[in-house]
Amino acid sequence: MPQSDASYEPPVPIEPAQTRAAFPWERLILSAFFAFIAWCAFWVVLLSAVVMWIMIAVSREVHPQFKSFVTAGARYVGQCLSYILMISDEKPFPLGPLPSGAP
Repeated sequence: MPQSDASYEPPVPIEPAQTRAAFPWERLILSAFFAFIAWCAFWVVLLSAVVMWIMIAVSREVHPQFKSFVTAGARYVGQCLSYILMISDEKPFPLGPLPSGAP
């Protein structure tokens, strides 16, 4: 007759799987929106850089307000990219603050 194993322990019940966070659909949609805006802003900043070089060639100096505009545009593209890449949770303009062009 087989001997019963006295060290038998019943199987441990499996705990229910941990619930995962819902997929951030809002963040995905906003990221696509800001990607398009950043792409457009990038080209505006690039064209502004060309205008800035033309201004330097003609007058040998850049107008301070124009330089401030280009600086704000470059910072805005950076804000958009950091939101898209999930580096920052702060939403860029128009849902957040517009960056300043001051150094």
